[in-house]
Amino acid sequence: MKFICFLSLFLIFCDLKNDSVISASATKADRFTQKIYSDRKQIPVLCYHNIKKNPGKEDLLWISEARLNEQMKMLYDSGYHTILPDQLCQYLITDKALPTKPILLSFDDTHEEHFSIATPILSRYRFKAVFFPMTVPIGKKGFMTAAQIKTLSDSGHVISCHTWNHPNITTLKGKEWEQQIDKPKLLLEKITGKPVIYFAYPYGAWNDTAIMELKKRGIKAAFQLTGKQSEKEPLFTIRRLMVSGNWSGTELQRHMKASFEKNK
Repeated sequence: MKFICFLSLFLIFCDLKNDSVISASATKADRFTQKIYSDRKQIPVLCYHNIKKNPGKEDLLWISEARLNEQMKMLYDSGYHTILPDQLCQYLITDKALPTKPILLSFDDTHEEHFSIATPILSRYRFKAVFFPMTVPIGKKGFMTAAQIKTLSDSGHVISCHTWNHPNITTLKGKEWEQQIDKPKLLLEKITGKPVIYFAYPYGAWNDTAIMELKKRGIKAAFQLTGKQSEKEPLFTIRRLMVSGNWSGTELQRHMKASFEKNK
């Protein structure tokens, strides 16, 4: 009887010790994660949406072909080099070297003009980008086809997930995660033949539940917009600057400096 009591106490002690080790490890990991961004220079990440030859208006959601070209030419002439999400994550986690003046370009929402207008401009300056298509409009009028998405992937751009139909994912419950994340991810992987491991939050909206669900689904990093970054999950709250079609190349450079050199 005494032996059983002693054994029970010993096991409890071991559990407490293990819990302390796990807790200490978790705390250490949290501290490491929190240091990722504090120890690294922020890399500019730009976000584009609607592109038209002559949109009639130019703002945070609309940009003309000529203005996009002007902005890309400024980046090229200023010595910027585009990187892709793998490079960004390797830099943030391991401090792996990047090209001089690195920048990441992103395009949201599957618009056909991403293929017919933006991609030729990117090619002109030897730039690559990450595209975040919704999957519900694939093949519909005004949106990219599966073949166009595959062509982008085959030519060195990255295809990543942006949900099925662009909901605020902080409100998702139950099987809605399957509809909005699992199925789009699988479809894009089928189209490209490559893993889809990055995600852009619709409207830039995120919360801890969303991060947990993305992790469960094999997402390695996620992009918001210009909101405050999570100290515990910097890789899942990477900031992006929405680029206005009103900005000249010089104005874009000024906004980039203000957003990524001063803010955390």
